[in-house]
Amino acid sequence: MQRMVLLAVAALLALAGCGGSAPSARPSSGADHDKIVEASRCMREHGFPDFPDPIQDDGYWVIPPPASELTPPPECLRLFQGAKGNPPPRRALPTEEVAQRRKWAECMRTHGVPGVPDPNSDGDFVPPTGAALNTVGPEWDQARQACKSQEWPGANLDK
Repeated sequence: MQRMVLLAVAALLALAGCGGSAPSARPSSGADHDKIVEASRCMREHGFPDFPDPIQDDGYWVIPPPASELTPPPECLRLFQGAKGNPPPRRALPTEEVAQRRKWAECMRTHGVPGVPDPNSDGDFVPPTGAALNTVGPEWDQARQACKSQEWPGANLDK
């Protein structure tokens, strides 16, 4: 379940709501099952190894949170768009929260997890193409403890 933290890291886990106007992985309604499964597979192949398959919710195929809040890499974005059309806009993060997310990423790298990317200008954590972040093991756990005070409100990074 710790790997789900990466998912939380990529939009990061923007259980706080994510930022900007970038599309999320959440279908707006009535997503095409085969296409959204293909999009989920794409996410796993492009840096999100634990990205879940869609589930049914009130008759709609959806990606469960926190994965539903991630910003898909370009390779997968068109697949999500083909599965669901245009998603609703996401709330913009305050500049202070984006800065706090950068401080957290820097702290994590300083404490032994070099693969944690800086968030983009929207506050989303998007790993480099083809990269995966290992969120399992003592290095991750120790860095998380050391950087707990740097987490932003609503980060919800616990297992």
